[in-house]
Amino acid sequence: MVTGVMNTEGSITVNFDAVPGAAAYVPHYGPANEADKTKLVFMGYTETTSWTLAAADVPTHKVGDKFHICVQTFNVKGVGANDIEKARDLHDNHLGSEWSDEVVITATDSTP
Repeated sequence: MVTGVMNTEGSITVNFDAVPGAAAYVPHYGPANEADKTKLVFMGYTETTSWTLAAADVPTHKVGDKFHICVQTFNVKGVGANDIEKARDLHDNHLGSEWSDEVVITATDSTP
């Protein structure tokens, strides 16, 4: 199960159930109001069951816009100097799980 919320300072936090054997998780998201999973082109990276997208990295949006986020599981950790490189490594070089059901988060603030 995947849950999420837009925090008061504008970041987005997503929490999800642990998957046995998982070493890393890659959240996939797209621009505001993009529900087509093939267009969720941005990725995050975490080795825990929680991930936060910093407010500065949340795509442009206005109050009421929706963010669709799915999580993919990998049985290896990503390689790279930062989370973006680690997510890209997993996406490009390793077979991950099917994507989770999506969580839809409603924007409670606007991009300045």
